[in-house]
Amino acid sequence: MKRSKVIVTDRATASFKRIIGGLKEVSLIGGEDARLAILDSIRKLGVNPMANSMSAKFERLEGEYRKVDVWDYRIYYKVEENKVIVLDIILQPKKKAKS
Repeated sequence: MKRSKVIVTDRATASFKRIIGGLKEVSLIGGEDARLAILDSIRKLGVNPMANSMSAKFERLEGEYRKVDVWDYRIYYKVEENKVIVLDIILQPKKKAKS
């Protein structure tokens, strides 16, 4: 299986740094664990960008956009022929339990 090149945008890099920096203010170990989990998921996108992911629908943009959840975070990315472009990493809001 051919490995795709993974490109991380400036926006995704800034989001990653902000997320990990905030987590490390609360817990160094928790922040490091989250950092490793997110980086591992990004590396895996180069091997199989469709695994454990969902389609992300962007109405005005053409192409194959996907999203994958890692802990409480969601990674948005675009799949192209020989590359995967990580667009952003955001906090995924928790769903409220029904009463």
